[in-house]
Amino acid sequence: MTKIYAEQDGDRFLINADGHAGDVEACNFINGALYSFAGYVHNAEIEQRAVIFAFETSKDDGHMLIHCTGDERVEAAFEAAIIGIRQLEKVRPKAVELDLREE
Repeated sequence: MTKIYAEQDGDRFLINADGHAGDVEACNFINGALYSFAGYVHNAEIEQRAVIFAFETSKDDGHMLIHCTGDERVEAAFEAAIIGIRQLEKVRPKAVELDLREE
């Protein structure tokens, strides 16, 4: 199972994922959502609309960490990633668990 902790505090965003989903389709879905967000934030940083504090990945243990700050478009990308993970969680609850904190 992939356990994901995500939080938003104003214009600060954090997604921390650990573990493997257990099946290829769920894993690919999670990777797609998280890497899309990471890629968006990377481009936003180049455009000076975001700052990346931390970005980590480890294929071996299924770890990914994205910690950043950004504008309203980064916020929309964060929300899109979270919506995707929530949708997967509803249909494959044994593959992913999301703990979302908003302040």
